[in-house]
Amino acid sequence: MPFSISLILQILLLPLTFLLTCVVYTRNWLYDNGILTSTRPDVFTINVGNLNLGGTGKTPHVEYLVNLLASQYKTTILSRGYKRQTKGFVWADDTATAQTIGDEPMQYYLKFKDKIKVVVCEDRIAGVNKIQATFPDNELIILDDAFQHRRIAPHLNILLCDYNRPFYADYLAPVGKLRDIRRSANRAHAVIVSKCPTDISAKAKEEIKAGISRYTLADTPVCFSQIHYKAISSYAENKVFNVENLAVVVTAIARPEVFQEYLKKKGYSIGKVIDYPDHFAFSRNEIEQMLNRQNPLQQIITTEKDMVKIKPLLYVQELERFFYVPIEVMIDDKADFDSFILSAISKNI
Repeated sequence: MPFSISLILQILLLPLTFLLTCVVYTRNWLYDNGILTSTRPDVFTINVGNLNLGGTGKTPHVEYLVNLLASQYKTTILSRGYKRQTKGFVWADDTATAQTIGDEPMQYYLKFKDKIKVVVCEDRIAGVNKIQATFPDNELIILDDAFQHRRIAPHLNILLCDYNRPFYADYLAPVGKLRDIRRSANRAHAVIVSKCPTDISAKAKEEIKAGISRYTLADTPVCFSQIHYKAISSYAENKVFNVENLAVVVTAIARPEVFQEYLKKKGYSIGKVIDYPDHFAFSRNEIEQMLNRQNPLQQIITTEKDMVKIKPLLYVQELERFFYVPIEVMIDDKADFDSFILSAISKNI
């Protein structure tokens, strides 16, 4: 049987994966043995991260924690602000855009600006220190994607594992989709298997737990979560999505096929599909490509994260043609997970 092109490519990339494995393993060894030092902040910190290059659902899980905790503790989200056009410490306010703080932090700000603070800083230690200096009454920091930022040692490390591509069955890039070695899962205080089907069986859960437990510490809790798509929304006042009209689907996310499959299952009339790379920075050129000027009934549907970047580029009369789908996570054994988080915080605050 002849080799497939993908298999040949993987074989050719093996030396690069081996080199990356050596680099990552050595770096982690230096931290694990105290040669390079990690700092645990005075303020309680929860990190939501993964071992993958992306696409495990960090954003809705961060939002879950905000909804759980912000009413009890003065909370700040600290993110790197991936692909923003600024550097250093930036505190989100009403002048913020996806260009100045990044698309995901902008989404957090639009959703929670009346409840929490949102800050971006590529140096998490410097970011935490500046947050506490700027907001002395802040009690809790949620770190978005700091699992590989070994200079900081969070009080709680929550590791996300994609149901569709679990880390224990994957490989380091470029052969696989991991950016960290599997054994790094031993730094997790809890693991959430994300993007699970709603009908996941008890047997499947046990098999996944067994795979995860080969790399985590004993008794590390494992939870399972599903993505729940909410009603189609619009920033245009009183505008309702017409399910009978053909819609253009626009995405700039890690796994657009999941979103597209959801829309098809809902029976929406899908016309043109436009996929951009994850975290793509939209411009007016892309907006013009989306819009069909000869069809005033044309609708464009996108993700909540992408709408954050698209909205500032639209003229007022164009806004009513754009719709987005908010998402949230539903966690199995929610009561146990919430109790785990709240108990860890109450012991330290």
